[in-house]
Amino acid sequence: MTPNRHTSLGAFAVVLTLAGLHFVRDSAAFAAPVFLQTTPAHFEEGEAKGTIVAPPGQVEPGFEAQRHDVDAGFVWASALSLDGNTAFFGTGDPGRVYALPTSGGSARLVAELPEPWVTALAVESADTLLVATTPGAKIYRVGVRDGKTSVLAKLDGAHVWALVHDPQGKRTYAGVGGPGKVVVIEARGQTKTLWDAQDQHVIAMVPDGRGAVLVGTAEKAILFRVTAEGQARALHDFEADEVRAVAKVGKDLYVAVNRFEGGEPEPAGSNDKGAKGTPLVTGGKSPAAPGTLPRPGAPKGKGAVYRLEPSGAIEEILSLDTGYFTALLAGDGHVFAAAGTEGKVYRVDAEGQAVLMLDVPERQALTLAPHAQGLWVGTGDGAALFRAVPASPKSALYLSKVFDANRPAQWGQLRYDASMALPFETRAGNTAKPDDTWEAWTALASASFDASEGEGRMASAPGRYLQYRTSLPPGAVLREIALHYQPQNTRPRVTELSLAEAEPKASDVREHASVLKLRWKVENPDADQLAYELAYKSEEDEAWRPLGPTEAPLTKSEYDWNTETVPDGRYVVRIEVTDAPSVAQDRALSSTFVSPPLLVDNARPTVTGLQARLPTITGEASDAASPLTHIEFSVDGGPWQPVSPNDGLLDQRREAFSFRVPHLTRGAHVVAVRAYDAANNLGVAELVVELK
Repeated sequence: MTPNRHTSLGAFAVVLTLAGLHFVRDSAAFAAPVFLQTTPAHFEEGEAKGTIVAPPGQVEPGFEAQRHDVDAGFVWASALSLDGNTAFFGTGDPGRVYALPTSGGSARLVAELPEPWVTALAVESADTLLVATTPGAKIYRVGVRDGKTSVLAKLDGAHVWALVHDPQGKRTYAGVGGPGKVVVIEARGQTKTLWDAQDQHVIAMVPDGRGAVLVGTAEKAILFRVTAEGQARALHDFEADEVRAVAKVGKDLYVAVNRFEGGEPEPAGSNDKGAKGTPLVTGGKSPAAPGTLPRPGAPKGKGAVYRLEPSGAIEEILSLDTGYFTALLAGDGHVFAAAGTEGKVYRVDAEGQAVLMLDVPERQALTLAPHAQGLWVGTGDGAALFRAVPASPKSALYLSKVFDANRPAQWGQLRYDASMALPFETRAGNTAKPDDTWEAWTALASASFDASEGEGRMASAPGRYLQYRTSLPPGAVLREIALHYQPQNTRPRVTELSLAEAEPKASDVREHASVLKLRWKVENPDADQLAYELAYKSEEDEAWRPLGPTEAPLTKSEYDWNTETVPDGRYVVRIEVTDAPSVAQDRALSSTFVSPPLLVDNARPTVTGLQARLPTITGEASDAASPLTHIEFSVDGGPWQPVSPNDGLLDQRREAFSFRVPHLTRGAHVVAVRAYDAANNLGVAELVVELK
């Protein structure tokens, strides 16, 4: 299943691991950004029409579906004739049986039954078909050519969900619901209960190839093997609400199990899984009342497909976060799984690799039947039959997601890795969803292919959005694709300049810093590498003077300006920003930012006019540039104590003050007064006083 991988797009692989399908740049200077698709998740964002997205991340031809309308509410059951040439389908609302040639053709009504719902089919012979209906749990024998019907058996139960005919034993096994059991019906209609499931329903039943049947139940969701003698052995107990379908591929069993939301709670202790249960995500119970198994518009659920090996080892190989599985069909080394919520059919191989094989317009894929070239799909929520066959070259199409360059862009090379040359077309526009304003599809210009590498120039007109499409002939495999583009350059802008605070000191000493820590914010939509050029001037000057390093461009959005070499005053700073380091010269853009005035204040405050009239000291502190922030005094080198200005507010560049010194002893004493300005400049003066 896993093909050999080529590495023609390897130059972009490192970028992909970091950015996926997002806007990325190659390591080379001025390289154009590129959209990449290399994984299943990438390709699944597009639309596969007659193609499939297969592991480990490639697009290849798949199936196309030929629709056959059916006059019914939904198609529920299917069976294949003994010679494999005819597929039979049972419907609901009304209960009918249709036949179609597996080679293709129109649907033929075989019979219409009195009950509204055909729940199960089994081929009895080349001439007769066994048909189960509900309500009433009747089984009819129907002539496949003349449509004649007769009641073969009326079972003791509400529904018959499954039929398995044993041609050797000339008897038929019926999976019954309400209550759940397996009933044996002899050729003449005699019935007996073979095994009591001790559960609400027996939903799934298939032969195991060794004379026994594999049985799946609801509501306890247990898988059993039941022999012709009625001996049962539990193969696995699932923590779910139903075992919906079973398929045998080789020696392994594939089991579809579901858990439904919004159902009635289960009686306490009736479904205790313990350590042996296999959990499915979350959910509630399926309704216990007869006839409430999922139909179109039925409960929401969560489903999973498990592989059970003969050793008892079990592995979940496919799950649905929302939705449930309705049918399984064994293939050659793989199994098909139908989903009941989005009309999807998956293929799961022996390695557990799941591929979306078919996506039909109807919401529910309910039953599957094989034919020589593919499979049949019966649907609900819009009854139809689809004959899936390998897609023709004209029908095997892949349409990509819409790629968003975030702004108008020019389109460059489209490069791809594939098994053969593929025809690519692109289109571009300026609306998120393609509409009439988008240009028409345009083929690549100068397309070429060598070995596994192909490329060509996208001829689409500039636009913000881009989409591509291609067709895949038989044997084609598309593994990787790279779409180069050049978005319109966006101007970088400085939006704000601020001064970073100095690192606080451990002591209470206020230190003046002559270095202004300039920090600025930048709008850089392109995530370009940027360069800055700084200059400054005083408010009164006209001429700008350079600021910053001269040996190399400034590339960080910060600069520490040592202002000791400039006079005190108010200055403005100019910052010019350019994306030239990332963009070719003819496309580079720049902008200029001029800051509000910044104060440069390196001069110390002065303390003057100190006079003593003990115990009072008076004086005045002043600063030429900035307001005073602190005035303090100390006696004989003792602790510094705060001083209040005479007006009570320390908010001016000049402040008169007075303070009382504490009790002094006789003799000479030194009274020191210091003042700080807003720039933490410090000025000190002393006064010697003598107390006799």
